[in-house]
Parts: sequence; C-alpha cells; structure tokens
Amino acid sequence: MYRLLIVDDEPLEREGLELMINRSMPNQFQFEQAENGRIAIEKSIEYQPHIIFMDIKMPGIQGLEAVSVIKQKLPDTKIFIVTAYDYFTYAQEAISLGVKDYILKPAKKDHIISLLQKMIDEIEDDHKKRSQELEAIENLSLIRPLTENEYTLMLMFNTVQELNMTQLSGILGFEIKLGYASVIKLPKEIIQNDKEQRRIYECVRHFIKSSRDCLISPVVDGQLVIFIPVQPNREDDLEIYQEALKTIEYIENQTGYKTVIGIGSLKQEFEGLRQSYNEAMQAGLECDELTRVKLFSANFSLSISDEEKQILIDSFRKADLEEVMNQFNHLYERFTNYHVTQVRTELNALLNQIFQSLRNSSIEVEKFHIPDIDDLNQLKKIVEQQIINLITKIDREKEIKMNHMMVLAREYIAHHFIEDISLEQVANYLKLNPVYFSKLFKKQTGETFSDYLMNLRIKKAKQLMENRELNLKEICYQVGYNDPNYFSRVFKKCTNESPKEYRKKVLMTI
Repeated sequence: MYRLLIVDDEPLEREGLELMINRSMPNQFQFEQAENGRIAIEKSIEYQPHIIFMDIKMPGIQGLEAVSVIKQKLPDTKIFIVTAYDYFTYAQEAISLGVKDYILKPAKKDHIISLLQKMIDEIEDDHKKRSQELEAIENLSLIRPLTENEYTLMLMFNTVQELNMTQLSGILGFEIKLGYASVIKLPKEIIQNDKEQRRIYECVRHFIKSSRDCLISPVVDGQLVIFIPVQPNREDDLEIYQEALKTIEYIENQTGYKTVIGIGSLKQEFEGLRQSYNEAMQAGLECDELTRVKLFSANFSLSISDEEKQILIDSFRKADLEEVMNQFNHLYERFTNYHVTQVRTELNALLNQIFQSLRNSSIEVEKFHIPDIDDLNQLKKIVEQQIINLITKIDREKEIKMNHMMVLAREYIAHHFIEDISLEQVANYLKLNPVYFSKLFKKQTGETFSDYLMNLRIKKAKQLMENRELNLKEICYQVGYNDPNYFSRVFKKCTNESPKEYRKKVLMTI
C-alpha cells in the first residue's frame, strides 16, 4: 500500500478527500491527516508518505513553508498543492520547491484519481530504477576486486592484455596519473599459511583503503603490492615514509606479525608505476629488523653502515651524551650536499631504528619527531635538542631502574643473609651480569658486595647479643656463619672487640 498524507485545516475537506480516494481506489492507500503545517512536517518525518496533498492557507506554518521543510528531508515524496485561489505567485514558488502539480478547489474526482494513478506509476518506475541501480552497484562491487587483481598483476608481471586502461579505471572508480608502489614483505613463517596471509591482507586493505584510493594486489610469493595515487606537489618522501611506518605498526598491532616495506619513487602512468614497483622490490631487499621501511633512491645514500648504527644505538643505551653527539655530528657532515627533504627522510628512518632498538631493550622512550623544516642547520639544532632530551630521559630511567634494582637486591640479601649467598646468586635473581651488578652495587651503596654482607651480618649479630637466652655459637649460625672461630675474627675486625667482650659490655647496660 502507498502512504498518503492529507493536510488541510478544515476537517471536512480532509475527510471528504480521503473518502473520495478510498472509494475510487480501494485498498491502495494508507491515509494520514494533518490539520496544520507543523503537524504535517512531524507526520511526514514519522510516516514518510509517498504522496502529500497540501493546502496552502493554514494557521501557523503555511503550506509552502511546510513543503520546503518536507522536501529537504524527503526529496522523493510527491507533493500536490491544493488551494481555493488561483495565485500565480504561489504556483511559481510551488514549482521551484519541487511540487508535482497545483490543484484548485473544488477538485474534480477524475482529475484527482488521474493524478494519483500517474504518481503510482512514477513511484513504481522509481522503485525499478533504484533496484536496477542497486543491482549495478552490487555487480560492480563483485567486479572491482577482480579488476583490481587484474590491474595489479599486469603491473607486477609486465603482461600486456587487450584491456582499455580507461575502462579499468572507470570500474575501479579512480585512476593513477601519478603514484608510487609499495611492497610489503610478509614474515617467512607464514609463507605457507594461507589463513594468516589472508589475515594480513584484510588488515592492510582495511587500514589503507579506509583513508585513500589505491590498488592492492593479492598475496604473491609472500608479498603484498600496493599502488598508491598522489596529487602533484601533495606528498614528499617524509610523508610517504611516515605513512608506511604507520601501516607496518598497524599490521603488528592487529596481527602480531612484523613486516617490512620497500617503496618506489613517484612515477607517471602505467609504465611509470611498473618501474616504481621494480624499485620498491629493490628497496625491500635492503630492509631488515632495524630498517623496516626503505625508500628507493638511485642517487642518494647516506651510506650508514650497520656497524655505525649499532655503535650509535649502544651509545644511546649507555646514555653517553658526548659520544652520541660526536657520532651524530660525524654522520651529519655527510648530509650537507643533499636536499633537506632527503635528509629529513633518512634521518627519520635512522632515528626510528634507534627508537625501535631502544624499545626492544625495554627502554621506554617516545618516538622522534622530525619537523617539516627546509633549513639543514636549523634541522640539525632541533634534532640535537631531541637527542639531548632523549638521553636525559634514558639517564633518568636508568637511575630509577638502578635504584629499584638496589631495593630488590637489599631486600633479597636481608631475607637470605643467613644462607651461604654470593654476588652471583643475587645477580642471577636480578637477571643482571655479575660484573655489571658488582660495579652497580658498589656505586649505589659505597661498599663492595662482600663488605655489605659482612656488615649486615655483624649488625644483626649485635642485635641478637642482647638476647641472654642465645649463646654466641647460636648467634654465629643465625647470622650466616658456619664457623664460630671465623665469626669471631670477622666480628673483631669490624668492632675491634671479640664477640664475648662486646656482649659482656652490652649486657651490663641492659
């Protein structure tokens, strides 16, 4: 049934029109009535009528005002203006609002029925067109993934088929006049695992396509290839690098797998994208655990060796500001002959490798932020300040960690000093290298481990000597010594008195 709303301030007019239509076209309409413009708007929103008969002259909101509001919310609703006066200006305004026709009272039954039948035909035509459009969209949604696969595989494998690239772009909904290729290399452990490969594919597709148009290949030989269009002068290497970094971080957060990305340079049209893909493949070969994103560059390389990177990372871990600055300044001398955009990109890659390495070493630090600056000297100053801030934070974190370690060490010794404990035993408990722990302990306490343990035992022995019920041999055993003679020698060394002399003096004061 079709929904029909009759709007008129006269109840007899509303009832009469409904009765006439219902008799002439039985069981075709579900009727609603409204006595003014405000109620007409409310009922239109609630019932969403297919057809409305609207009187122009009503108290409150006038007919044309109501039509204007309803048409904004329900543009497909068929509206007829009904009035007792033939106002030409009303007719003009009504037409401009999208009203279907202008009916003068008293309206003839045949005219009303003819209009309604015409509207029913229009509504049915609209339904058919909408169904056809939805079917076309549905078919297109099925074709698009196949077209996308076809397009990407043609680019990857240099195959030429009798396909019109303009038609392909039309099916996809966009074209790539300028763009670049990215190659995501999946972890080796899932190369034979179709389920996990599909999981990463869906993850990448969701993340990238939610923000931009692009082409994503199926997984081929453990790799995903993405062709990304860009607008001229809209993206530089640093932006491209940062987007790639976000992608692999998202993959890791969602799936737990670490991936790497090789990126080709910006190229034009089909042949250029194919070249960018080959560049991305080449860049991907240079990726590793530290360099997880690599941009292809034929003429630019900072030539920072793995050994240099490791030395710099070790200096950061030690929080050695002077050493880090010396190494950074030495590296920065190589940058002066290159464009600042290239320097920013390579710096961002290097510093993010350092960040990742520090995080892997359980050192909690914030990421470096390379600002969009076009002056090499200013860029250097800003990065130097970030390095100073980071070293200061690492140093503070190390100090907090060392203090915490010493608290744990002292607690452990306090609970186990009556046993035959050793420096190695405590270091093992803290999961520290014994040599490092020995130096750290001496630095934090001002004593060697053996002196600290000895003084703790003697201090405890002094406390026990105040208990008359314990003999010296029992006290010796209760503070961790197995030989009373050795205990006596150690006690005298620390107090210049034998245990017997000290106890006698103490008991006299109690």
